[in-house]
Amino acid sequence: MRTPILAAAFATMFAGHLAAHELGSNMNPLAFGDDQTIVDIDKMVWAPLEVEGLPSGAEIALVRGDLSKGEAEAFLRLPAGYKVPNHTHTSDELYVWLRGAFTLIAHDGTRTEFAQNAYISFPGNAPPHALECGASADCILYLRFSRPFDIRYAPEVAAQ
Repeated sequence: MRTPILAAAFATMFAGHLAAHELGSNMNPLAFGDDQTIVDIDKMVWAPLEVEGLPSGAEIALVRGDLSKGEAEAFLRLPAGYKVPNHTHTSDELYVWLRGAFTLIAHDGTRTEFAQNAYISFPGNAPPHALECGASADCILYLRFSRPFDIRYAPEVAAQ
């Protein structure tokens, strides 16, 4: 008999928490059926991205899953000029760059500049790579990992 009471109390507390966030945000997404997540990027609730070895200033908005368990999707917001150091991951990673110019730096130092909007997919344990957000505007990208998030830093490479 206590379980329904506790469940009702939890649901009430949880609903209050969601109501504090705008409908359509990653904290209170829309859904019109099972396993649906509909989020307005302009309503994202951002949190500092605190990962050892990453410079401060980046922000994350988790939309599905749990980065520590795998099968996670998130959006990242990088301030203008932000640099993600040379790194790789055990998991495959998929980026869809949505806003802002950026440079992708390959393991051999090759720099490829993108004005905006790009799709990037790396298999797990891909050669190291680095990213630089352009100097004139913040960058926003979608990110998906199929396995638990980890990051392994590699030595910086010189631009070729």
